[in-house]
Amino acid sequence: MDNTRGPAPILVVLYACVVALAAVFLLSVPVRAFSAELDMPVPTAVVYPGQNVFERGLDRKAYIVKDEKLALYVADEAMLEGRVARRTLLPGRPILLSDLKLADLVSAGAAVTLVYEADGLVITGLGTALQSAPVGQVVRARNADSGVIVSGVVAPDGSIRIRG
Repeated sequence: MDNTRGPAPILVVLYACVVALAAVFLLSVPVRAFSAELDMPVPTAVVYPGQNVFERGLDRKAYIVKDEKLALYVADEAMLEGRVARRTLLPGRPILLSDLKLADLVSAGAAVTLVYEADGLVITGLGTALQSAPVGQVVRARNADSGVIVSGVVAPDGSIRIRG
C-alpha cells in the first residue's frame, strides 16, 4: 500500500491535543477580580431613617472594594449632599447608595402652595400634601378650597406644580 497522505493527519491530532491542554490550563487558573483600596466616608454614630448623615458625623475608613461593586458605595462626602438615610446606618460601616434617599421637601399633612400652569395661565391656591416627597417627585395634594385631590411635581421652592 502506498502512503500518500503524509504527516498531515498526525499534525492535526497533535494540534488538537495542544489546544485542549491549553484550554485546561487556562480554565484551571483562578481569575482574580480587580479591586481598589479606598478611603470611604462612614458614620461615626448610628444614623436612623430620615436623618442626615452629615449631622450625625462622618469619619473616613479604608476599605477594599471590587471594581464592579465600586459604583454601589458612597466614595465621597459630596455624594451625601441633600440625602438622608433610607434605613439604619451603623457606625464604621461603608454606606451603600441604596441606603440613601433624597430629603423630603414636602411633608405629608403640611400646607403647600398649589400652582396650576396651562397655556400661559397661572393659578395658585392652598392645599395639603397627602404624601412626603423630595424635589422632582410626583405627589398628591388636596385643594383646600374645593377638596379635589390633584397630582403635581414638587418644585425646588416647596410648591406643587400642576400641569394642565
